Amino acid sequence: MEKGSVAAVVCIGLFTCITLCVYFIMRYRSTSVGLPSEKRTKEPSDWQKPGILVAGIGLGLFIVGLLNNLNTVKLQHSISVGIVVICAGVAMIVAHNLDKKQDI
Repeated sequence: MEKGSVAAVVCIGLFTCITLCVYFIMRYRSTSVGLPSEKRTKEPSDWQKPGILVAGIGLGLFIVGLLNNLNTVKLQHSISVGIVVICAGVAMIVAHNLDKKQDI
């Protein structure tokens, strides 16, 4: 991989990590902040869906990294992106099905 490609992937990964951290912090604050005079009730936070989605994306990146490092298969860039997207889609389906089971 060229230095420019590595720098682009690192920048995109850093941006994604910062965005997800800000999202999770703001979501936590919105569910836990209340006025002192109000009776404080805890709302159940739904961290399962984003967690499963991030795990699916990580699994897809791990698979692509393994296939590239083993040098057994020469992947094109579009196939690498496709593997990550498919893993993320499967993770979203799993998260949705688990959420349905909890509602019952």
